[in-house]
Amino acid sequence: MKKKKKKPNPSNIPVSKADVDRAKKQAVSEAVDIAWAIIFTVLRDKEGHSAEDLQRIWKGVNDLSDSIRQGYVTVPDLKEVLKQEEGCVLEKGGGTNG
Repeated sequence: MKKKKKKPNPSNIPVSKADVDRAKKQAVSEAVDIAWAIIFTVLRDKEGHSAEDLQRIWKGVNDLSDSIRQGYVTVPDLKEVLKQEEGCVLEKGGGTNG
């Protein structure tokens, strides 16, 4: 009778940096998708935005994201403008103060 080969313990399987980077990228992507779904649902359900409004907002988000990627503006810059001009402080954990 042959002995069954034991399956390796998943915590003992070596993981490459590429594997970790890929997992991080996937986790970030999923978190962003969840956040946008929540934000856009609130804008529609609680603030009364139409599909046209949401498409316009989405275009603005993409344009601003592109500006961040190209180095024209930073997220801390955006947060500071919101604080100075609107009195809105975005806090970690999803809260606002203002």
